[in-house]
Amino acid sequence: MRALVLAGGKGTRLWPMTRILPKPFAPVANRPVLGWVLDHLDAAGVEMIGVIVRAAETDLYERGFGVRTAAGTPIAWLAEHEPLGSGGALRAQRDFFRDGPVLVVPADILCPMDLSALIAFHHRRRPAVTVAVMARDMTVWDGDVAVITPDGLSRYLFKPGPAVQSNLGSTGTWIVEPDLVDTIPENAFTDFSMSVLPSLPDFSLRLETFDTAGTYLRDVGTLDALLAANLEIVAGNAPLRPGPASPWADGLSDGTAAIDATATITGPVLVGADATIHAGAEVRGPAVIGPGAIVGPGARVDASLVLPGATVPARDRLTGVVHGDAGDALRVLTSRYADGPR
Repeated sequence: MRALVLAGGKGTRLWPMTRILPKPFAPVANRPVLGWVLDHLDAAGVEMIGVIVRAAETDLYERGFGVRTAAGTPIAWLAEHEPLGSGGALRAQRDFFRDGPVLVVPADILCPMDLSALIAFHHRRRPAVTVAVMARDMTVWDGDVAVITPDGLSRYLFKPGPAVQSNLGSTGTWIVEPDLVDTIPENAFTDFSMSVLPSLPDFSLRLETFDTAGTYLRDVGTLDALLAANLEIVAGNAPLRPGPASPWADGLSDGTAAIDATATITGPVLVGADATIHAGAEVRGPAVIGPGAIVGPGARVDASLVLPGATVPARDRLTGVVHGDAGDALRVLTSRYADGPR
């Protein structure tokens, strides 16, 4: 099976960082979030990965990630020339579905579900679309949900709020059949979750759900969520490690950081390659210091993410924040990530 990654959005929830740093490059444990997604797809054994990105950024992605994953899976960088929404983007890539159903995943959600089991389920059932779902807290969930009707059919509801009596929240991962893609209007903005999935019964096409059985899920689409993902991984509260073929498989840092003997590091802290922690500085975990970052003399970093290439000024204090310049982060991430397999 092939896979498509939806990475063409503007990242408005991460603004102003995404004015320069595309959201799929947002660093999670010192590597782009898209790197984690590609590792996950490699583990599922997909035969090819297409990544839908804004047309002006295709060269950036190819420079940063190359044309194959660390495990050797081919990557096609698919240009989106105008915003078409998630549904319109799938319709524009109809040729990618020529060999059958396609696994579709978002570029900004970490959710290490068993994709192989999801694929096997879809092949057995062959609905128009299989939606991967997870148990949700009905009092706080603000995302999409699936509802199983009395006649046993699955219905999809776009952000209905906590009042809907269903504990099945959508993970944003789908397997989509070509016949469903053909129902989406060409060259028109169409949101797959808002317009296509809720209207499936009107097309007499079947939607089924696959329960991911309590998998971890973290949407990194906001600064708070990006910080939380980083701290959860460092603290060991997220079941995420680089894939076995990844250059980062043996650890999330290569040990080239320069840490002054008088600096203090307490708790779980990830210090990126070529970072510098100066005399008298203190880093309290969980925390992430990005590759090439500098923590100045006497500075203190507490439960924060210091972006790649950032500088924490001398005697500055950071607590619970994302700190750094997006341009520096993009420069460091693209240069370091490109050192992996091409």
